[in-house]
Amino acid sequence: MQELEVYSRLVGSIYDRTGQPEEWPALLEDLTSFVGGRVGQLAVFSLDGTRKPMWAVSGFDRSQYRTFLYRHATEDPRLPYILSNQGKVIRAEEGVDAAEFRETALFKEVVRPFGIENSLVTYFAKEADVMATLAAMRDDEAGPFQSAEVRRLAMLVPHLRRAFEFYALMRQASERSSDLASALDLLDAAVILTDSRLRIAHANRAAEELAKSRTGLSLEKGSLALKDGQCSRRIARAVSEALAAASGDATITQADHIAITCGESGTPYRVSLHPLSKRPTGTGTRVKAELAVVIRSGAPKTQDSSAGRLQRLFGLTYAEANLAKAIASGRSLNAHAQERGIAISTVRTQLRALFAKTETHRQGELVARLREGLDISLN
Repeated sequence: MQELEVYSRLVGSIYDRTGQPEEWPALLEDLTSFVGGRVGQLAVFSLDGTRKPMWAVSGFDRSQYRTFLYRHATEDPRLPYILSNQGKVIRAEEGVDAAEFRETALFKEVVRPFGIENSLVTYFAKEADVMATLAAMRDDEAGPFQSAEVRRLAMLVPHLRRAFEFYALMRQASERSSDLASALDLLDAAVILTDSRLRIAHANRAAEELAKSRTGLSLEKGSLALKDGQCSRRIARAVSEALAAASGDATITQADHIAITCGESGTPYRVSLHPLSKRPTGTGTRVKAELAVVIRSGAPKTQDSSAGRLQRLFGLTYAEANLAKAIASGRSLNAHAQERGIAISTVRTQLRALFAKTETHRQGELVARLREGLDISLN
């Protein structure tokens, strides 16, 4: 019973505090304590490298931890394993050989002295040029994180994703305008602020344009509606579940985007629902904004275009570009060799070429460099 009460309070705190970076350390301390960690890290990175990382740490001196984050994080051999498990909660040390990891300079100079040998990690958001990760860590004396602690963090991941994806959108917009309505109008995504009954508090310009097209979306009579009855019912159920979960009245195990195909055009769209902070939103209407409904085109990115962008960005050959995409997606060298039907020695030769052309020296550093230049889906 006590655990559910703490969970309920944490869920509300996630939505209230995510939009306030100065409150991240306090939020992180609560989250880390909930899963039995001693040191916590929350990091929000720009995928295109145009913005400095934003991060918070709890349970450790910030200036000391800054040294680790900026000098050593890309050397971490656990990084490919973390990036290949988007949306999951993992014990990061399970992605590397334990004996080999303990012989690395990173372990001897950072992990052991900091007392963070055991880690519970989730890479939970990748949206609007932002990727976000959260880690809870503790020393060997406390021991590895147990399944119950993994489950606790997994209960919070859907809320973290919803909150931070909307934070990423708002951060992107607010950098260009201080006024909420004007900021939302600058976004490419359709954003509609509604109450629990889908009555509209505000719809941005992209949403209004979408409603004018043949998508089956309507903003008439002050409410969000979809002409396709099945799509409309799916959204209504999802809204009810999202708001109940955000209030701690229900537990959700995932917060996936809803794929819909409505209207005459047959164009696929993906809808994400983001409960809003209980703090005033300043929409200027009498409708209470409780939820942000975000709608984007659901057309998937092709693998070839991703490899092609890497090829142009770093001057790679076709084979090197395919390997680069595989590595950035968390694939092992052996798996890539098997998929391509080539010898592992050939893959290692290509890897050396990647190091040279990207000016990196370790695989973790290479992954970070590739992800800085390209938004690659890890699904």
